[in-house]
Amino acid sequence: MKPLQHPWWHHIPSGERAQRVWQIRRLRVAAWLRARHHRILLTLVFYVLLCLLPLLIGQPHLSAYALLPVVLVPPVAYLAYLLAWHEFHR
Repeated sequence: MKPLQHPWWHHIPSGERAQRVWQIRRLRVAAWLRARHHRILLTLVFYVLLCLLPLLIGQPHLSAYALLPVVLVPPVAYLAYLLAWHEFHR
């Protein structure tokens, strides 16, 4: 919802509106970052971008090695969970 759509928005002095808009945007971004899944997604995107930097300097093998944990850790963790679950439930 845009700040100008609120019925009380016209009561704010015109000199303060720009400051309020930035304050509202800052609070919305802070609320977005408080969600755990957004922080995980942001961290993962940052890591992948960081791993792709060697591609720009002509080192594709280094990028592939850097991306291996992103590709291999989830299936290995799922296998460990599955083995532990089968151990305790059979």
